[in-house]
Amino acid sequence: FQIQKKRVILDTMKTNILKYNVIIKKEDKYFVAYVPTLGISDFGKSLEEAKKNVKAAITVHVEGLIKTKSEVPPPDNEDFYISQAEITINKNPKFAY
Repeated sequence: FQIQKKRVILDTMKTNILKYNVIIKKEDKYFVAYVPTLGISDFGKSLEEAKKNVKAAITVHVEGLIKTKSEVPPPDNEDFYISQAEITINKNPKFAY
């Protein structure tokens, strides 16, 4: 009669939470989400889909950098907000394109 002992290996990997700022812009039928710090983007048909897709893209990008032993850009440490201001003018401006 033999008793086998099972070894339990604990995962000692440290979990990190990284926050990157994302700018989302409506372009035609899609929402395009851009991550300036990482230089990547993704899109979706809805705002929620764009958020979900860019989060997955960030994860794949950062994990790829780690796997290739490349430097990972530091996370953004401050939140920022982008808004629009609407103004009314009486003349027709010539826009630069």
